[in-house]
Amino acid sequence: MKTAHPHSWLLSCLLGGLTLATPAFAQEDEDTPYEYPDEESGQQNSARRQRLQGEDTPYEYPDEEKPRQTREERRRRVEEDTASEFRRAAEGEEEQGYQRMARVDDPNTGVAFEALGGVLMLSSPRGQLLGDALPAVGGRFTWEYGRLLGSETLREALWFDVRYSFAGVREGTKLIVGDTKLHYATIAPAYELTFGESSDYGLYAQVGGGFAYEQTTVEIGGKLTPMDGMKPLIQYGLGLRGRTKVSMESNVRLAWRVELMRFRRGYQDDTFVGASLGTAF
Repeated sequence: MKTAHPHSWLLSCLLGGLTLATPAFAQEDEDTPYEYPDEESGQQNSARRQRLQGEDTPYEYPDEEKPRQTREERRRRVEEDTASEFRRAAEGEEEQGYQRMARVDDPNTGVAFEALGGVLMLSSPRGQLLGDALPAVGGRFTWEYGRLLGSETLREALWFDVRYSFAGVREGTKLIVGDTKLHYATIAPAYELTFGESSDYGLYAQVGGGFAYEQTTVEIGGKLTPMDGMKPLIQYGLGLRGRTKVSMESNVRLAWRVELMRFRRGYQDDTFVGASLGTAF
C-alpha cells in the first residue's frame, strides 16, 4: 500500500494544472473575435471571385472602354461640328483663330481665256444713230483678283479683263478707196452680282481704259497714202457672265459671256454687241 500515495499526488497535480490552464484559454478566446460561418464564406467567395476575374477577364484597352461609333454616326458628328463652327464664326464668336478655308474648298485659280466676236458699230460721220456695223473679233484674259482679299463676298465679285479686239472697214469709189483698221486694247475692272450664294452666273458692270490704234490707207488713182494714229479710250458696259462646270472631277470650266460695251475715243463712241467663249481654271 506504499505505492498508492505517489499516484494520488500525480493525479492531484494534473487536475490542478488543468484547472489553472482553463482560464488562460478562455481569455484568449475573448480577445479573438468569433468568425461566423456566413462572414467567413462571404470573404472567401469574394476573394475567389476577384482572383477568377483577374485571370479570366481580358484587359480592357482604352478604345474599348466606350462603344464604337458607326460610320454614319461619325459622319453626322463631323457635320454637326462643322456647322457649329461656321455658325459661331458667322456670329462673330470666334473671330480670333478662325481660318477661312475658301481657298482650300475651291481650288480654282480664277483665271480664264476667251475668244470673242460680235458686231462693232463705228461712230459714223454721216450721223447714223448706231453707226456703221462691222464684224469684230478678238480675245481676252480674265483674272479674279478678289480671291486675294480674303472676303467671301468679294471673292468672285471682283475681277478684271485684259482685252484686245479688231475691226476693219473698206469703202469708197473706183477713184478713191479708204481702208481703215481699228485695234482696241483695254484693261477694265468689273464688279459682278451673282444669282445667289456660290452661284456660277451673274450680271456685271465694267469700266476701264486703254487706247485705240487706227491705221488708214487712202488709195487715189492707184497711189497709196498711209496714215495712222493712237487715241486714248474709255471702255464701259454691262454683261452676263457664266462659268459652267464641265466635270465634277476637274477644275476646268466653260467660261462664256454676253455683253454690251462702248468705247469712247475722242469725240466718237463705238458700240460693241457680242459674246465670248473660253476656258476657266
